[in-house]
Amino acid sequence: MKRRKRKQKTPEQERRRSNRLQRFFHAVGRLVFIGVLLAAALLALTVFFRVHTISVEGAMRYSAEEIVSNLDVREGDNLYLWNKVKTSNALMERLPYLESVQIRRHLPDTLVVTVTECTAVAAVQSEGSYLYLSRYGKVLEQNAADGGLATVTGVDLSGYQPGQILETGKDAYVDALLEVLQTLDAGGMLDALDFINLQDLTDVRIGYQERFDIRVGTLDDLAYRLRFASTVIEERLSPSDIGRLYWDNQNRLHYVPDTAENVAASAAGTQTESSIPVNLDDAGKDEEKTSGAEDGETDEDTETEEQNTDESSESYDDGSYDEYTDETGEWTDETGDETVE
Repeated sequence: MKRRKRKQKTPEQERRRSNRLQRFFHAVGRLVFIGVLLAAALLALTVFFRVHTISVEGAMRYSAEEIVSNLDVREGDNLYLWNKVKTSNALMERLPYLESVQIRRHLPDTLVVTVTECTAVAAVQSEGSYLYLSRYGKVLEQNAADGGLATVTGVDLSGYQPGQILETGKDAYVDALLEVLQTLDAGGMLDALDFINLQDLTDVRIGYQERFDIRVGTLDDLAYRLRFASTVIEERLSPSDIGRLYWDNQNRLHYVPDTAENVAASAAGTQTESSIPVNLDDAGKDEEKTSGAEDGETDEDTETEEQNTDESSESYDDGSYDEYTDETGEWTDETGDETVE
């Protein structure tokens, strides 16, 4: 049997084969080189970059030792092989009064933990106790008493634990609470807050300065109405005035003198409504039911109250604060930078 002769390759084919082999060995060499570099880097990280010192900045409520003991990183751990975001979030959940945590690495062996702390601004009754909240809606602690904080009614926070943040988009009452807190905070009114009554989202009530029951109605124009009410309180009412501020259905703000007891009772909606005079001008008296009439009152009750209006009741719809323009049908504040339909 004849042996088959091996076919001779042309010089061009030999050259191509040689080039392919060279490219292959070059690729293998690069991979080996990269592997050696990675191994060296990993060895350097695990052997040389170890946490030796953890310092804490900005802590007042918690001690530095307490913060370090709740940190997921310990002395001797690698300086890099952990996630800063997860570590920061875990620390804020374990220590609820921490509002923010920043962790910085300082080579060769130091961690610097900078924290900011928050304060409780409101207490929500929940399952026989109170949950304290920060201005951003973080649950700070659970306590048997309200601690002298502004109280919140009408919101169910059962299931929340200290360290958690109120979720948005799932409960209209929780969303309303967060909106009121943030709007008051933005307007510089949060420190004088007494209560928030959210039992009826069409009749939201806010206690202010231990003297005023501000009834903003719905939250559609919350920022505008709170700013307007604050201006009237600061510039038109005296430090001894106590009463209720509300808007009628023509978007005019009214002030009605009342007792401190009734103002405080509005936190739970238990004040004596018959003792509160309602003052609406001629344009408001013809309406079927104004915002001065509370839930449960009949039209006849409202008319009777209007007929017995106290002469000291005041209405604020003049040009000093708001101007009503018949042509546009809008209320415009004196700066002209905001309109309310």
